[in-house]
This record gives sequence, C-alpha cells and structure tokens, in this order.
Amino acid sequence: SEDKINELEKELGIKFCDDMVRFLKSFGMLLGFGVEIIGVGKNGSSPLVKNTKHYREHGLENNYIVISDAGEFVYCLNNDNGKVSTWDMGNRKHIEEPVSDLEEFILNELTEAKEDWDEDDDEDDF
Repeated sequence: SEDKINELEKELGIKFCDDMVRFLKSFGMLLGFGVEIIGVGKNGSSPLVKNTKHYREHGLENNYIVISDAGEFVYCLNNDNGKVSTWDMGNRKHIEEPVSDLEEFILNELTEAKEDWDEDDDEDDF
C-alpha cells in the first residue's frame, strides 16, 4: 500500500524511484527457482529495510537499496538512476558496473534460475 511504501521510505530516508514503487505495489517481494528479490512481506516486515540498513553500516552509499543477497555480495538498486549493480561488502565497493534496470534484472535472474532448475530436473531423469 501507499502508506507502507511511505513508511519504508521514511525508515531509509529516501523517496523510492518509480521502478521500486511499482515493484513493491505489484509484488511486495518475489521468490522463485531459488531467487529472492526482497521487498516487504504480507505481514509488513521488510527485509529490504533491514538489509539496506545493515549494508549501509558497512559502507553502502545511501542512494542504494539492497534487493537481493547472494551471500558474498548483494545486488543493489541505485535509487537515483534505477540501475542494478553488485556490491561486495568485503571490498566495500561495487564490483560490477550497473547493466540493467530493475525489471530487466528480475527477468534475467528468474530466467537464468529457471533454466538451471530445468537442467537439474533433466539430470535427475533416468
């Protein structure tokens, strides 16, 4: 809801870009084929806020929002230009140049994960 989005923005001290607002309104969060794009759950809890605040404490710039945690690095949405990049907490820097917007990132992640899922399924066939 608009109220929940406003609350999340207030907690992070930013106004979300249009792509993030659309994602939160449409999905809240996504989970499929082992890929998780974080946002806000039905119960109102927000791993998006929790993870973003955590990584900000370790040097992530304030204009970035953590959208997926891959363990050794996180995917972040640059709230200023809408591009997704990879940020490494160990090096405290972006390790890949932004190459996609949020929609393209989500589609690529889910497509690649589904292909991996299907390949694993094929290997299990006798």
